[in-house]
Formats: sequence, structure tokens, C-alpha cells
Amino acid sequence: MTAAIKVTDLNKLFGRKQVLRALHFTIPPDTIAGFLGPNGAGKTTTLRILMGLIPSYKGNLEMLGCSIPSQRVKALEQIGAVVENPTFIETMSAYENLYWFGSLYKPLPDARIHEVIDMVGLKEATNQRFGTFSTGMKQRLGVAFGILHKPRLLILDEPTSGMDPAGRVHMREILRRIHREEKTSIFLSSHLLDEVQRLCNYVVIIDKGFTVSEGYVADLLATHQEKWEIRMPDEEFERARSLVAGLGLQITIENAPRGLVLTMNAGLSGQVNQELVKAGIKVNALIPHEASLEETFIRLTSDAGDKGGNA
Repeated sequence: MTAAIKVTDLNKLFGRKQVLRALHFTIPPDTIAGFLGPNGAGKTTTLRILMGLIPSYKGNLEMLGCSIPSQRVKALEQIGAVVENPTFIETMSAYENLYWFGSLYKPLPDARIHEVIDMVGLKEATNQRFGTFSTGMKQRLGVAFGILHKPRLLILDEPTSGMDPAGRVHMREILRRIHREEKTSIFLSSHLLDEVQRLCNYVVIIDKGFTVSEGYVADLLATHQEKWEIRMPDEEFERARSLVAGLGLQITIENAPRGLVLTMNAGLSGQVNQELVKAGIKVNALIPHEASLEETFIRLTSDAGDKGGNA
């Protein structure tokens, strides 16, 4: 099946500063994909290139099987994009804004405007002026605009920016509904890693303009790190902690009510357990825990920084 987005050897210079360095990733079709990276990693530049806002770059881009820039117009006909903090005319209502801006592209059935307003949970605010909207309502109207023409791909820049926890939950539900009912692939950037883990099934992680890692979330977590709770008698806690800390391995150690919780690179648990047994420390149980995307992200970007990136 045709990839939603395919980026190959993407490079971008601003003056003498190289922001993107042979960046590469592929977003499979029918996914909700997260785009992650520390501040200054190159996420915004990449999104602006994909949206057509930065025309000058080196590398190859394909979106929905269309080669960019030669088939950009054909691609954009099938893509919706929403920048962070979308802005509309403050004195116009939600309906009027969607009708006005949507009709600049091509005429829209009145029913479609009402359909997308309802889909993003703004039915009660259909005739409310945009200038009175909360941050969350403004973001949701932006998403409504992004899906007006039933795109196959929706690109979002920080869609939950400025929202409270309840607003973020609501936005997750909206994006899942769009993905499910509109059959739309979604590619979104976010710095809220727990939100990405809850919503996305695929992620791309970049740092310093390089691709650090990409893949399905479950595979990424299983491949790059593991997390175990090691249960032991109370009197063994401090000796076990000292032993693990002294192994010289990249292991995060946390206390648990009945032992220690160790987060480490995948494949190290056997070695750690062997060292504990060799030291005569009684291990009552080894209990696997699900690693978090945040822990994996920190570990991967830390490794990339130490190695100068991984193209």
C-alpha cells in the first residue's frame, strides 16, 4: 500500500545552520503517527516543508504517492493541515468561518460544514463568534477546517497546545473518530509524550535534524528498552541498589514497595539478574512492566546526542 508520507534524505539549511540532516522516515497508510523530538530538533521545519510553506530544500518527498514538488497540487488536494494556534476571523461564527475559508478552495455543501462542526464537538457553538472561543475550541475549529474537504491525510502541529487535561482527552477522542469514520491518516507533532502514547500507533523520533528511530509504538518500546520490578526481602534493598548502580550500565533505578523497578536497554535484564544471583541476593520475583514512550524517548535522544545523531 502507498505510504501516507515518505521522506528521503531531507536536508535544509538556514544560512549556514543545517537544521535537517539526511532526514528519512515513512508513515504507513491508515495510521495515527506522532512526530517527536526535543526543542530545535527540526520538527517545525519538517512540517512546514510538508505543508508547502518552505519551498527550498534538498531531498525527496512523497505524500499519498505524489512526488513533491512536481505533483504538489495533486497531493494538497488530498491533504488537510492545521498549524499550531489556528486563527480565524474573530467577529465571525464557527459556521461563517468554515463557510468563508472553505469556499475559497471550492464550494462546500452546507451539510458538510455542519457535519464537521458536530464531529469536533462544537455543535452548540455553531453560531458563536470565534473571538469568544476558548483555546480548546479554537484548536477544534482548526481541526474542523482541516477535514472540511475529506482529506486522506491530516497534518497537525501541536493539536493539544494550551489545553487542560480534559481538553486533551476530548481532542484525542475527536482525532480517533476522524481516523475511524473519515478513514484519514493523521500525522501530528507534539511534546506531550504521554498523549502521543495514548493516541498514536506509530511514531517518528528525530533529534538535531537526524532520524533517531521510527516504528510502531509497541515494537519501539519492546525493541529499545525493558522495565522490570525486582522483588526481594527488605534487607536486600540497599545492597541490590548499590550493586546495580555499580554495574556501569545505563539503568534507571526506582524504589518500589517490595523491591526495585529497573528501566534499562533491551536485553540487559538477564545480565542484571545474573549479577544479583552471583552476589547472593535473593530475588523473589521478576515482574515485567510496560515501558513508557517518555522513557524510551529520553533514552533514544540521549544516545543520539552522545553519538552525534543517527542518519
